[in-house]
Amino acid sequence: MSTTLPATLSQFTIADPVKVSGFGRPQNTPFDLNACFAEFLRRIVPTSPAYLAAKHAAMMIGKDLCSEFYRNARIDVAETDHIVAGSVGKRTAIAPIRVVDVLYVLPPKLEVAKAIDALKIVLAVLNDKHPVACIAEDYSGVLVAVDGLAVKVVPCLPYEGAFLVPGSVSTERPSGWSLTNPIAEAATLRLMDSMYGNRPRLMLAALKAWRAHNGVAISSFALELLTMDFYTSAPRSFSLAPALVDFWAWSRKRTPVTLKPPGASTSVVIDDVWHGKAKAAYWRSTMAEYHIGQDKMIEAALEWRQTLGPLFPVPGEEIDALPMFPSNRRKASAA
Repeated sequence: MSTTLPATLSQFTIADPVKVSGFGRPQNTPFDLNACFAEFLRRIVPTSPAYLAAKHAAMMIGKDLCSEFYRNARIDVAETDHIVAGSVGKRTAIAPIRVVDVLYVLPPKLEVAKAIDALKIVLAVLNDKHPVACIAEDYSGVLVAVDGLAVKVVPCLPYEGAFLVPGSVSTERPSGWSLTNPIAEAATLRLMDSMYGNRPRLMLAALKAWRAHNGVAISSFALELLTMDFYTSAPRSFSLAPALVDFWAWSRKRTPVTLKPPGASTSVVIDDVWHGKAKAAYWRSTMAEYHIGQDKMIEAALEWRQTLGPLFPVPGEEIDALPMFPSNRRKASAA
């Protein structure tokens, strides 16, 4: 069967902002799965301008809060009143960026004892300029819209080199404060990326796309912790496709598990309610490997598209609109 790739896949260059070379370069074959994954990553990994726009939105909200909380105070150049955290701060977001997490350091004079009080204070300040600002449903921060993005302001208090942020209220944390260290998290991820050729960050992007496309009941942060645990536990496949297959098999054996984020004192419990979706992804990716062995390249790409979402490229992009039925796939390949 003669199968050709979309034209964009034949325009591979060494200078790639996504650094997809970490998963191998196209092999100049009629169908190259590495090339498909490279193009997929280019589509789901935000560009540098997108990250800059997200950080600019965070900076604008930071200025609004600073003008009230630190009205007559001088913030030392070595300090800051806010930190861009979450997926934007760690550059682990997928496109399009929708939410920017901002840790905002409350002034010591407020002496806020409970996390819910901190959220109410930040909401009251933001409502002066942003009337539609609201507290997030999970009480993790205050949401405010800026330039088409949702900026989530997370009030925080410095504590022993880390930060106290709003968390779930429990007998162990009656105040609702939880300890986090976004700087340590970002540094650990950068170190792991340098050790494994940028593969952990890019595999995490693919896993986030899988999570979003299939409504997988696991948090992005839990996927991040599992990805780091995955790469430190044993040598891993260099190419992305077999690495994902290994992850979906490994993660179901690894969880339920309790993992402690870098620099934090509170552990994250990762349950097994998402195992069914991971099992389905494993079998679909395994079927894709079988199709490649049978020279059924469109079928293989369609399995990956069903797993990772519509942005995964398929040879002959005109079949995008076709229903996923064998008869139509045969017509497409015959054409």
